[in-house]
Amino acid sequence: MQYLTSLVLMAGIYLAVLASPGPNFFILSQMALDGHVRSARYVVLGLTSSGLAWALLSIAGVAALLAQHPQLAMALRWLGAAYLVWYGVKLLRAAWRGRAHVQTLSQAPLSRGAAFRMGWFTGMTNPKGAAFWTSAFAASFPVQAPIWFYAATLLLVAVMSLSWHLGITQVFGIPVLRRGYLRMERAINGLSGAALVLLGAQRVAVR
Repeated sequence: MQYLTSLVLMAGIYLAVLASPGPNFFILSQMALDGHVRSARYVVLGLTSSGLAWALLSIAGVAALLAQHPQLAMALRWLGAAYLVWYGVKLLRAAWRGRAHVQTLSQAPLSRGAAFRMGWFTGMTNPKGAAFWTSAFAASFPVQAPIWFYAATLLLVAVMSLSWHLGITQVFGIPVLRRGYLRMERAINGLSGAALVLLGAQRVAVR
C-alpha cells in the first residue's frame, strides 16, 4: 500500500508538470499546427526518452549531486534557457518576415533523427523538468524500494509522457485547426516565439 501511494503521488505531481505550459507544449503544438505531425511524434519519443533518462538519473542519486554542486544545476539551467531563446528568436523572425520570405524550423519536416534529438535536447535541458526530477520526484521515491517499483515507476513515466505529448500533437494536428492556423500563422509564431524567449529569460532570472 505504501508503494502504491508513492506511485499515485508521483503520478499526480508529474501530471501537474506535464499540464503546465512550457517549451514542450509550444514546440509540439507549433509543429503540429504547421502540418508536421509525423516529425512531432518523433519529438515526442525524444521527450519521453529524456524523461526516462532523468528518472533513472534521479533514482541513481544525481539529484543529490546537483544539490551538492549548484554550479552544475546552474549550467544546466543556462543551457536550457539559451536553447529556448534561440528557438523563440527563430519563430519571431519567421513572424516578422512572413512565410514567403523565411524558412522557419517547422516549414520543412525534420528527419526522424533530427526530430528525436530535438525532443531529447529539449527534455534534458528543460529547467522545469530538471527541477521536478531532482526535487519532487527524488523526494517522492521511497528509500530501498523493491525492484518491481523501479520498473513500475519507469513504465508510469513513459506512459504518461507519451500519452500527454501525443495528445498535444493529435489535437493541434486537426485539419480545421491547421486551416485556422494558416490564416493567423504570423501572429501565432510571434506569440509562441515570445513565450519561449520569456521562458528562457525566466529560467536565467530564477535563482
